[in-house]
Parts: sequence; C-alpha cells; structure tokens
Amino acid sequence: MHRRGFLVAGLAAALSSSRALAQMKMDSMPGMDSMPGMDKSGHAGHDMGAMAQAPAALPEGEALRELPLLANEAGRPGLLRARLTAESATARFVEGQDTPILAYNGTSPGPLIEAYEGDRVEITFANRIAGEQSTIHWHGMPVPADQDGNPMDPVAAGADRVYAFELPEGSAGSYWYHPHPHGRTAEQVYRGLAGAFVVKAKVDPIPAAYGDTVLVLTDLRLAADGSMPANTMIDLMNGRVGDHVLVNGQKNPKLAVAMGAKRRLRLYNATNARFLRLAFANAAMTVIGSDGGLLEAPVAVDEILLSPAERVELVVAFDRPGAAMLATLDYDRGWMGPGRPADAGLTLLTIDVSDAPAETMPPLPGRLRPIAPLWTAHGQPPSRLHRDHGDERHRHGDGLPDQRQGVRHGARRHRRQGWRCRALGNRQPGRHGPSVPSPRHPVPGDRARARRQGLQAALSGMEGHGQRDAR
Repeated sequence: MHRRGFLVAGLAAALSSSRALAQMKMDSMPGMDSMPGMDKSGHAGHDMGAMAQAPAALPEGEALRELPLLANEAGRPGLLRARLTAESATARFVEGQDTPILAYNGTSPGPLIEAYEGDRVEITFANRIAGEQSTIHWHGMPVPADQDGNPMDPVAAGADRVYAFELPEGSAGSYWYHPHPHGRTAEQVYRGLAGAFVVKAKVDPIPAAYGDTVLVLTDLRLAADGSMPANTMIDLMNGRVGDHVLVNGQKNPKLAVAMGAKRRLRLYNATNARFLRLAFANAAMTVIGSDGGLLEAPVAVDEILLSPAERVELVVAFDRPGAAMLATLDYDRGWMGPGRPADAGLTLLTIDVSDAPAETMPPLPGRLRPIAPLWTAHGQPPSRLHRDHGDERHRHGDGLPDQRQGVRHGARRHRRQGWRCRALGNRQPGRHGPSVPSPRHPVPGDRARARRQGLQAALSGMEGHGQRDAR
C-alpha cells in the first residue's frame, strides 16, 4: 500500500472509532434521553427534538432589502470614522410576533461598511449588551492583532473602545465583522450580530454597470412564542443550524432585472454551522473573487460551496426571461446524531427577469488582476507538502486560508471547495493548476475536515464548552 493510502486509511479508522466512542460515552451518560435534542426516534428535515411544533412560516417574496450604509462622520477622503453600537433590539420575522435579537446600530445584519484600499479606519465600538462582554472582529482583514477584536481583548458591557487601522494596497475584497468574545461568539452571531465590510479597489476591473449587491446569508430558528430557543445537545455536537435561511434578514426576497443584465453579487455565509451548496436556476454564474479578493481570471461554474464564514464574488448573467432562483443543493458535511438538516431545495433568492431587454452590458474582462505564483512571492518553489496542502500554509489570523498568496491557491480552491467548473479557458499548467476534468462533488477533503470538526465540537460539548465557537 502506498504511504498516502495507508495514512488515509489509518485516519479514517481513527476518526470512525473515535466517533463511535464519543457516541457510546454520550449514550451512557445519565439523563441523555431526556435532554433537549436527544430524542432517538425517527427524524425528518430539521426536527431536532427541541420543538414539538413545525417551524414557523415566514413571509416570502418581499423586495430585496439593501443593507444600510454605515455613515462616515469624517467628512474627508481617505478616512472612515464611524460608530457601531451592539445592543438588544427586536425584529418581526412572523406577523404579530416580535423576536428579541442583538443588532448593530439597530439592524441585523448590521450596516454595510465600505472603504477603499489605503483608507484609515477609526470605528468606535459601544457595547450595550447587558451583562455580556463583546468585541468586533474584522474577519479576514489584514489588521494589527491588537485591533482585531480577539477574545483576549474584550469590551465590557457599557464600555466603548476605538478600533483603528490602515487598509493596505491590494486588500480589496469581501470581508465581514462580528463579535469574538470568549465562549459567546456563536450565540452573539446567531442572535444577530454580523455585518459586511467591503474594501474597494481604487481601480476596479469589474464594470460598474453590473452594480455591486451584497447578500448576507444567515439562518434562523424560532420558538412558538417568536423567541430564539436555547441550544440543544445536537447543536452542541454539530453547531447550531436554523430552520430558515435568510438573505439580508428576509426569506426568499425578490429582485427585478431586465433580460440580458449582468449583476455583481457578493455572497456571505454568516451562518453558525450551515454549509451552503448553491446553484442558480435559469442564470449563468461566474466566480470573480473569494475570501482574499478578486481572482486572477474569471471562472465559470455551475455551483458553489460556501462553508460557514466564507465569501464569494459572482457575476451572474440573466439572459432568459422568467424566474432565476438561487437554491440550495444537498451536501453531506458529516452529521452526528439525529436531525440532519434537509439542506436541499431551499430557495434563497428569486430574480424576476423581465422580457424587456437591458442596455448592452460591457464584457467581463478575461484578466482581473495579476497574482504572483507562490515561488515568485516567496522566493523559492513550495515543497510537495505545501503544493498538496497549500491552504494550510498561509492563513489569516482567524484561521481561514489566505487566498492572496498566489494563483495556485485559487486553482486549488476550485478543486477542494467544490466549485463545479464549466469552462476554465486556456489554463497554463503550473500557473492555474493542472488541466484536469472538473471534480465530482462533494470534495472528500471537505467532508473529512467537516467530520473532524464535528467530532471536536462533540467532545467540546461534553467538556462543557457550550456551543460550537469556531470563528
């Protein structure tokens, strides 16, 4: 047996035996059958044993809500000075019921923050969450550690602090902000604290005629009284997954476009633990950017996979009249216990494409920006280990792969994260990865990693660490 095959087989055996041992330990714990979410009878959809009633019906089909823009108080170019307040608020997801949430400046998702490469950012954070510490973590952004809202630097309830940093050249991309207090990150996020931060390039190669639409994807679970119920044991094992997936706080909103239009969409997976495998019906998707900004060249795809906290930039062409729907496909990320969510067939967004033609759209450039190969950026070729596992080598401070480190990262990302490519153009081996047929989905590496994370979450739950907090 080859060494790689031997190691893979050994890892699989270890994971399966550890998973079985963890399950046996939980089964033997007194009172497990009576704990919320541990009903071992048959389950369908997202029945997790915590609620007797079916999920509440949310209104659908409202016009897509634009996120409010965070006001810049500076009054001069090159400086973003603003204020973000985290506090309790209410939202009306169901007619006649108010749901207590947490919000930034009274809204969830929070205000959209826009800045440019080279700008200085000064944001005063006011924590008005009663009895809880919090922070603001600038997820994926190249900021100093002491300005990144880490768990060791909390802001006490009732206190303020200023986060200040410079946005370096080359940092344009789709980022987001959320709390990162020790042990409370997941809860504060699913209660509503999350927002998008877009850093724009001074010279953007994407035509302005495409627009720039931010779509923040969150999920929601409601109890019969409209409140957000407490976590179940299944949540502690797998991470909290809601009953509804929302776009900018709405269920299946609508957007109207003319036939032939192209739209730039930034998708943010701001859910706690839901993996989103997505496809557009009746429209063509092209990936132009990922967590680290624009790719070197566009990649036409049939589907995308967004893990929690991940972002992607798309250009979507609406060339046929009728409804173009962004919907979920099934994805097995590994699930412990009963109640695996029914992820397939959820319509997240409906685009109404009219019969009237749009104005002629400018073409998408074939080259978006130069990205140096790893061996140019770092002075020498990467080792075989780094070529095979390149996304383990360069990471942001919050643990996500740093896609700025070279085009080989981008090509590998297509294979490992499950973009199903339709046309990659004329790729050069050694610069854009080998010219091989597009992979089947799901990607084994993603599934194995997700199962390891699930096992770690289960063990953390048994040790009393509370909900999964992997941001």
